[in-house]
Amino acid sequence: MGAHEHGHDHGHDHVHMSEADWAAMADQAVIEGELLGGFVTGAATWAAELRGPAAPPVARILDLGSGPGVGTCELARLFPEAEVIAVDGSPAMLERAAERARRLGLDGRVRTHLAELPGGVDGLPPADLLWASMSLHHVGDEIGALRALRGVLAPGGLLAIAELADPMRFLPDDLGVGRSGLGGRLEAAAAAWFAAMRHGLPDAVPSSDLPSMLADAGYEVLGAEVRTEHVEPPLPDGARQVVLGKLRRQRDQVDQLDEDDVRTLDVLLDPDDPRGVLHRDDLFVTASRHIAVARPV
Repeated sequence: MGAHEHGHDHGHDHVHMSEADWAAMADQAVIEGELLGGFVTGAATWAAELRGPAAPPVARILDLGSGPGVGTCELARLFPEAEVIAVDGSPAMLERAAERARRLGLDGRVRTHLAELPGGVDGLPPADLLWASMSLHHVGDEIGALRALRGVLAPGGLLAIAELADPMRFLPDDLGVGRSGLGGRLEAAAAAWFAAMRHGLPDAVPSSDLPSMLADAGYEVLGAEVRTEHVEPPLPDGARQVVLGKLRRQRDQVDQLDEDDVRTLDVLLDPDDPRGVLHRDDLFVTASRHIAVARPV
């Protein structure tokens, strides 16, 4: 569970990735985190509402699987009285989180903690809010991880989790190159490697929906819903870079695609081809998350 905002979209061997791999992915993680920051803002605001008007101010937040700290700093902005601890298994990602906090003048309230999850949170002070975005699925025994996180919740504290709902979509059906429907075939390939990734995790057990896993781990689910972020064409530069990064990683899954689709991907990734993603005006971004807010029973 040492994953990041971007974590759901790297390859099968992500649990064995080197620190150099994480460092190389940091820029993409920042861009994607900024593009989809509405998920953090919306979920945190919702959690604050569910705490109720009589609840004391949030004093401490753990951002579990923080990555480069985009969400961490947003949490610090939303909860101005809170200490926010970015927890991640990558020193490079935590360095980026600390840099971002300094740049935004938040370093007095944001600190980092190097740890794999969930066991790495042992010894951290109790938190009023735990935020885990796109990180739970990196643990083989998700229910066991959720049970373990109960130990770092302060009395009255809440756990807020965001996990992938529908796959991110960004390609029109007809690209003017190759066979139509490439986006759907890429989704099928991604689903296949995701299943293989989950199967290969230590102590892996089958996943179920978030409310069911939370209930099995001893939580009361206060709210659960699917939230969607959509960016209309033409895409701004940051969103184009997100699409480019996604397609580069999917290009590595050539064993799931036929030669025609591989050629189409090469066209889309070509920075000089007018049909490439850096030049097209028909790209969009639609991303969705299952978000649940819960408290220990």
